[in-house]
Amino acid sequence: MTSGPSQSLSGTFDFRRFLNQGNSHGSKPSKIVEIEDLSLVTIKLTKSTIQHMKDLTTEGMSSDERLKFVRSISNEINGDIFEFSTCNRVLYVGFGVSCEEIIDKVLQVTNLDYVPFQKYRGIDVWRHLVNVCSGLDSFILGELQVMAQFRGALSWHRKNNLIGDMNAVFFDHVVAANRVVRKELGFTKTPESMFSLATNAIMETIAEEPDVAITVIGYGDMGIKAVKALFELKQENILVITRTGSEAAKRAPEISTRVRFKTFDEWGFEDKTHIIISTIRNINPTFNSRRKIPVTDKTKILDFSWPPSIDPSGIHANQELLDVKHWIRAAHKLELDWNYDETINSGEMIIQGIEERFTRSLRDKTQAEFRAFIYARMDELSTTWENLDCDDLEVSQMGPFSREIATWICSQEGEFNQEDLYEEVVKTRRDIRSSILSHIAADVTREMIRINGSNSLLEVAH
Repeated sequence: MTSGPSQSLSGTFDFRRFLNQGNSHGSKPSKIVEIEDLSLVTIKLTKSTIQHMKDLTTEGMSSDERLKFVRSISNEINGDIFEFSTCNRVLYVGFGVSCEEIIDKVLQVTNLDYVPFQKYRGIDVWRHLVNVCSGLDSFILGELQVMAQFRGALSWHRKNNLIGDMNAVFFDHVVAANRVVRKELGFTKTPESMFSLATNAIMETIAEEPDVAITVIGYGDMGIKAVKALFELKQENILVITRTGSEAAKRAPEISTRVRFKTFDEWGFEDKTHIIISTIRNINPTFNSRRKIPVTDKTKILDFSWPPSIDPSGIHANQELLDVKHWIRAAHKLELDWNYDETINSGEMIIQGIEERFTRSLRDKTQAEFRAFIYARMDELSTTWENLDCDDLEVSQMGPFSREIATWICSQEGEFNQEDLYEEVVKTRRDIRSSILSHIAADVTREMIRINGSNSLLEVAH
């Protein structure tokens, strides 16, 4: 296995000739739905929509449960459906169907009578998704986490053949446009998640107690981020509660040595705690009137789970629960730190400015075919990267990372340098070790050299 590019990084790539070749790489023809035939329905979390969100969200479902759910809607419509759930919204994008058809089938599958969906059609679908992904429609203006969630959802839909390659190109253009908007607005160093909302609550407790004990429930992506955020606040007395106890330490070995682990069964009243942060995902609350929080100390409980993991009936009288309603209020107060209206207006102007460029690209079927080809090649490479000396967290990032690389390649206009490509890969903000990034960068560079040296995509494919 190589650890770096097999040749000098002084060369350039130019793939413009492939954009004039049509469907020349031997793939099966794939019909892309016209922009005008795109539909999107969505519901956003507010105090009045909490129950609707609980009924619709796929957060807390297993991958198999979610797959069954999305396929049931897709089968009813007989077409591609993209479903996206976060703690802040649920949305569905349909190809070649109306908003009313999507709503009808969603209600049918969920056995609901009514959901106050917002509707978007045509280019407004693209515009709304760019707003969402760039953080202009988030709890925290400019948050980074929603883009990672969107990439993950796109990767999941592709992996499970829920959207065809050609229709998936539409979302690739959303991702590319998002990068432009975030750069223009300076959204590169904004809070990554809702954890920034918890800083004041944590700091207040720290100020009151000389030795704060903190319990984090869950050690998935959100749990790991919570632990890292606590380290930044100089907190070291951290207990992590998971189903598997210390086995969970394998997910993030670089930080796991600094925390203690227990299973849910091992967690009890002897584990003194001042702050509990819950990050687990379940369809129904883990703690309720029948199963209360197993510690009885005066405790501030921060529930970042969606759907909520802690019901108000699951806490003790001397404990304070900060749930989703609290975070909605906190987010609105946070907007005061921004010139909110001015930022939103600036975002809209930027999106309008790049809309023509991306609309033109969306209508260019030849470009769509080329993008689909590049994404497919990067996806194939990502399966080999998973066999490198990766931990579980790194393995989970390979698919999304491959699409991130493909997006960058496809967004280059004209010639671009091998060195720039190599740097784009190795300097990613993803939590992947440098030695593995070097292997990935070498693989990608070699593949681009191979494509660049071919006369047609058909030749590349064979």
